[in-house]
Amino acid sequence: MKILVLCLIALAIADKFDQFRAFDEDEFGRTLIDTLQMQMSTGEPIARFIEIMRNLETSIENEQKEDDKTNNEYQNQCTEDIKILQQESANLERRTVEIQSILDELEPLRSYKQGQADAKNAWKVETEKKLADLVKKRETEKAEFDKKVEEHDYATFVIETVRRMFSDKSQSFLQLNNESQWQKVRDYFINASEQAKKFEIKKSYSKMFNVLAEIASAAQSEDFQNSPTVNRIVNLCDLMLKQIEDSKALETKAEQKRLNMFVLEKGNFDKDLTGLNNALAQLTAAILGLDNRIQDQKRDLADYNARLAAKNKQSEDRGGECREKAYNYQLTREKREQKRQLVSQIIGAFSANQRDFAEYVKLRGQAGDFRGKNFQILGNPTED
Repeated sequence: MKILVLCLIALAIADKFDQFRAFDEDEFGRTLIDTLQMQMSTGEPIARFIEIMRNLETSIENEQKEDDKTNNEYQNQCTEDIKILQQESANLERRTVEIQSILDELEPLRSYKQGQADAKNAWKVETEKKLADLVKKRETEKAEFDKKVEEHDYATFVIETVRRMFSDKSQSFLQLNNESQWQKVRDYFINASEQAKKFEIKKSYSKMFNVLAEIASAAQSEDFQNSPTVNRIVNLCDLMLKQIEDSKALETKAEQKRLNMFVLEKGNFDKDLTGLNNALAQLTAAILGLDNRIQDQKRDLADYNARLAAKNKQSEDRGGECREKAYNYQLTREKREQKRQLVSQIIGAFSANQRDFAEYVKLRGQAGDFRGKNFQILGNPTED
């Protein structure tokens, strides 16, 4: 029998109750029809159900208005928050640009200063080399001059020694015979000539001593005290002493000139090196100062870039929250609007076709389609 009733309901729904069946296929619509079915089972007037539906429709509309207000306030706050975050990001970005601008000035300046320092260092190395060459040259000149003085002094000593022989009043020399006396003079000059052969500069003194030795050798047969050769040798010795003295004076004068020139040139080099060292000290200090400033700016730039990235992330996250909130709001609004429309359609369908609607509900109840929904559902119409 029940099967027959179900078949009749199915035929009725397919033919007459299509709209009601469409309501019943929606979960919320089925809840509303369950409520209507319960209301009808109590014997209360149908108008009570319409009142409930209209109150429900009004409640949904009011709830949507409240939700609209809340959403507008939230989205306005989102707009304000994002605007502030974007302004803060813009300030941070402007600061990074300013720091980078400072670095763009400091780094080329640092390179320029380093180039100056490199040039000064190269100049200093070259100046130090020239000074070293000058000192080495001076040492060579001094050694050569000392050698010349030594050779001049030796020649002077040799000639003065022989000169004293001719004026020597000591008994030891006078007791020698003439030949021995001349032999002693000759041997002395020969020894001096051999020694002069070792000279590095005044090698001519060796020949000069040989000449004197030959003169002394040729005079061996003469009386040493009254020999004309004695005067000749003495005159030659005096002449040679004068020449040696003049030569030494010239060498000394030349040496003094070289020394003066050395002192002047060395003074110029020392002055240049002092200036270079001072300039290098200033450049080194300037470069160190620039390095510190550059490092400080780079640290600031890294800090501001990190803060900018964090602020952009914060802005992005806030924007994502706002978009998600707006999306959820839209979904809720659409669902709420669907329910409101469904309530309105049920009210309209029920008002226009109360008899058919009542018959549909009655057949539905006979088929056991009442699912025990209650009015608590209507008090929370936005739940899924």
